[in-house]
Amino acid sequence: MFSDLFARLARDQPPDPDRLARMFDTAMTKKLGVLSLPQSFWPGDPKINPRAAQLLWAALYLEDPERLALAFAAFVAEHEGGKADDTARLREEFEHCVQTFMDLLPASMAGKKERIRHLLTTVTIT
Repeated sequence: MFSDLFARLARDQPPDPDRLARMFDTAMTKKLGVLSLPQSFWPGDPKINPRAAQLLWAALYLEDPERLALAFAAFVAEHEGGKADDTARLREEFEHCVQTFMDLLPASMAGKKERIRHLLTTVTIT
């Protein structure tokens, strides 16, 4: 759902924050609907079941703590997949997701990267 947007971002063509926020809200509504189903019924189509990693990226780009909390909850639910709690694995997957996003941001966004790092201090995996 967000793939083109993030590809353009990597080429230093930032998205319109208002449009991204609307896309996030729509995608999160879809994601919450999917997460209410048993995992075996989760569709693979990202237009129906947006990837939690991309929801996280959108929330981080927007620097929005409330959207970040929602995206993080979706990320946890998507990655748990009904398996027993494995905090170390979840932390590693989350850190990889965040690092991938930070690597995607162009050098011209150094200030944004610093603000995102600060925002990430509000997320804890215990």
